Amino acid sequence: MNAADVLLSAMAEATRPGAVEVPNSLLAAIEAQSDPFHAISDWDACNELFDAIRSQFSFVELVRHGKPPSGEDFDKLTGLLRWIIQEGADWNVSADPSRTRLVALFVVGQFTTMEANFWSTVPDDFRPNDGLLASLERVIEGLTMSFTTKGLAPPIWELEAVEKFEKADAKSDWIGIAQGWRLIEDGFFPSIAIAQTAQCLDRFAPERLVQAISGLRQTAPVMSVVLSLPPNAALRLGSRSTNPHVQFATTYISVSLRSNREPLSEDSKKSLVQILENVSKDKPRWAAWMHVFNLFPSRFPELQTPLGCALADANDTALQAYVDAISLHWSGQQTRFSVAECLRAFRDRAIAKKRKALWNFAFQRWMCWGYGLNGTADSLIKISRCELDYALVGYAVECLDGDQRQHMIASLIEKLQTVENNWHPGITDCLSEWNAVLSEMQPLFLAISIEGTDADWIDEKPTMRLPFDPDKEAYVILKYGRPQID
Repeated sequence: MNAADVLLSAMAEATRPGAVEVPNSLLAAIEAQSDPFHAISDWDACNELFDAIRSQFSFVELVRHGKPPSGEDFDKLTGLLRWIIQEGADWNVSADPSRTRLVALFVVGQFTTMEANFWSTVPDDFRPNDGLLASLERVIEGLTMSFTTKGLAPPIWELEAVEKFEKADAKSDWIGIAQGWRLIEDGFFPSIAIAQTAQCLDRFAPERLVQAISGLRQTAPVMSVVLSLPPNAALRLGSRSTNPHVQFATTYISVSLRSNREPLSEDSKKSLVQILENVSKDKPRWAAWMHVFNLFPSRFPELQTPLGCALADANDTALQAYVDAISLHWSGQQTRFSVAECLRAFRDRAIAKKRKALWNFAFQRWMCWGYGLNGTADSLIKISRCELDYALVGYAVECLDGDQRQHMIASLIEKLQTVENNWHPGITDCLSEWNAVLSEMQPLFLAISIEGTDADWIDEKPTMRLPFDPDKEAYVILKYGRPQID
């Protein structure tokens, strides 16, 4: 029997009548603190409290490391869990004004499960009374946060990062918030007080958690609550909240590769779609969100399918913002597949008119981009692809008819044949234009080859399609070299 099974068995037994094991050593240590609730937000004080409970229930750590408890130790663990049930049922603020026993309840929950979420595993019998839940709601309502340091002076970059983040936060500058948060998130952890409060409310009174967090206007306290919850619970919270900070934090923490590498459940994806649909109606905020989450889509892989679903019901302004946010490159990278994942979901749900609108936006953006060669010193040495490939094939398939596609191919072939007639500063520029024209042909050739079939709108492997046979055009190959594709 592993540690989780031992704990679950003890929980089940604790719901039956029996002896109660009071954590007296822990209670004494908490009573020695001037501010018990603050103590579980302080590193040194926290260590003292855990040393106290460890001295009375040392076997719990051995159980967590795989050693089965003796019969006596199992009974002690069961008695300790009965104490939690009793405290949760009987607690009231008048009897515990310093919140000593409330803090003890949280420390015991954390100690018995450590990295796991204690409140998500307990049976319904562990439900705290309404007075305790109301008190926890007030804890969340009153959350504020400032960044302080102890000991040695922090590096200058860290101080500057925190200052930048706090300024952006005060203005609800979502781009600045995201940029600042990325600099500080690795060192940010919710305290036991916040984690246990959020997890308990989420388990037994989620409506209280939604209400409590609705009034917070700082991103850091909201992040501390969100980081305390699993992604499914966080996104459920975000979908039920109208607070922009909550919507942003729950989305970021759930889809950023730096915060969560686990696939989202179907319920979580539905919650995320709801959040995105709500934000898409707010033009400035949606544009900022697209800059944060869609500049480099491969950084947020779990976002792509829900984003595509949300785009299917979005207005044209939101569709344009989505397309404009994507950073375009000569791409053989994962990003084009991330965009394709999003646009597959969009294509499956959107009506034809909306699909054509997005494909048109993508085509116009691509034409203006010109593979980044306009006014730059860059050179295209191979046939290249880009992040919008899926949408470009969609444009050719759904926005053009057969004659229009053939006319476009003919125009590109003519353009290719006249490359050498144009003036170029050097041979490299000439070759670059040659490769750019061949690159323009690739989505169109793919569209023609799959039109009317169920084939995907993006090549999983680099596939080069040419308007000539390189084995039969020795002079062309001599001039421009044998074509290659990224």
